Amino acid sequence: MTTLAEAIDITVRESQLRVAEPEASAALERVMGEPAVEARAQLRFAPGLTCEQLARMLDTALVRAQERGLAGDALVVSGGSAVAAEDIVRVRRKAHGIADWIRSATSDVTIVLRPKGLAAAASVAPPAAPPAETPVVPPTRPRVPETEAELAVREALYDVIDPDLGVNIVDLGFVRRVEIADDGVATITMTLTSAACPLTVVMESQIRTVLSEMGTEYVVQWEWLPSWRPHDISEDGRDQLRAIGFTAF
Repeated sequence: MTTLAEAIDITVRESQLRVAEPEASAALERVMGEPAVEARAQLRFAPGLTCEQLARMLDTALVRAQERGLAGDALVVSGGSAVAAEDIVRVRRKAHGIADWIRSATSDVTIVLRPKGLAAAASVAPPAAPPAETPVVPPTRPRVPETEAELAVREALYDVIDPDLGVNIVDLGFVRRVEIADDGVATITMTLTSAACPLTVVMESQIRTVLSEMGTEYVVQWEWLPSWRPHDISEDGRDQLRAIGFTAF
């Protein structure tokens, strides 16, 4: 049953926010129970205690509050959480042709604002009942090996080259699955170094070119979780990357 306080709550969530979980948790702890406007100022300007990522989330929350007719100075930070998420991996090119990977820690962050009076009442309310047990999800059935037709599509994708790295998308580990349905349409499940990578359109254009030569109908499905990692690169792909300056995987 939803309480009055929960119905009025302003909740903002961000997935893969570029801030490490310990930093995000510490920032939340510092402002918990504080008036929302003051909390935002602390996160943005307090010496040695800033966390701009969470301050921007409070910007969003306060705009939503205003849209609902709630004054920002009447709200407090009543709840929130930070959970470690998948790192974002990017390419970094150094001098003299050397390159490696940059890993950015991320968190899934939630911040809840609540009117001051309701927040105070909730703080002395009786404890809630323990949450129900999470149902056990059965393991996914392993996929059978790709058929000859699916392997032929995968083979064609070796001609699709990442324009930044100069290596084909199969050896880079970007092609996760190739599945051909009974109607002959191939579903290519792919990923890239991060969901923010701007090359999805470029990749799809190259795929269209190579598969049109085979007369294969297809769809591309982008899959961002689990995130791509350098260990997804094949040994042949590593050799090609070493040739252009990469030194660590």
